[in-house]
Amino acid sequence: MKILSAWFFIFTMLFIPAQNKAVMEVNYEIKMISDSLNRDKVNIYASTLLCNNVESVYFSREAQAFYKGNSKETIATSAGAIPKYPKSVGSVYKTKENVWVSLPVGKYIFTYEEPLLKWEILNETKDIKGFKTRLAKTITDTGDTYFAWFTNDITIPDGPFRLKGLSGLILEVYNKNKTIEIYATDIKKSAELIEPLNYGNDVKTKSKQQFLEARKNYIQNPSVYNGNLKVMDSNGNDQTKMMVDRLKKVNVFLD
Repeated sequence: MKILSAWFFIFTMLFIPAQNKAVMEVNYEIKMISDSLNRDKVNIYASTLLCNNVESVYFSREAQAFYKGNSKETIATSAGAIPKYPKSVGSVYKTKENVWVSLPVGKYIFTYEEPLLKWEILNETKDIKGFKTRLAKTITDTGDTYFAWFTNDITIPDGPFRLKGLSGLILEVYNKNKTIEIYATDIKKSAELIEPLNYGNDVKTKSKQQFLEARKNYIQNPSVYNGNLKVMDSNGNDQTKMMVDRLKKVNVFLD
């Protein structure tokens, strides 16, 4: 899909956004490989970024509908149709210089503040769907390396997930091992309200370290954040160890 026209660049430069209102919507496709030894197994997700110059929210439309109670996706159960749990429930809310991330650990959602990233601008340039972009590099607080193609044609310092803080909008991202690749697929004008997803009972942590410890404990023992219940299959067999083995392969590079 062709991604933007010249008038939109002028619009974003001159437009002063109303409080909590987006000036643009950016849709991304995320490709994730959970096991770097098996690159044929790729999980694909869709996500949306609503943003203006000072505020943004990054989420999946599926999760937004689920938590607002108007999801059209349902599954059949013995008790009748119930809303289908989203493929991806994580979200990121940014206001000025603060970035708040919400991610699942078992049946709980943990919300924590991310440290801001420090970027190094590299010499590489290329055109992405008609935009002049430059390459930047960052190393996160957890030691992962990311590369981002961003454009100063759109002077909004935002991008997917926690990847923000450059002088322009990020159109493509990949990590060092290329187990995560994110591509902007569509950009359009928007006046939608920017607000964090309301999970209802998310766990607000005092630090990111609390989230990392909770996830580490969950990977070692999935019952800890599932009401201390064992993980059972349909025949009543204990699958906790298999769950542990699978969780150890979870791609956590987005930290």
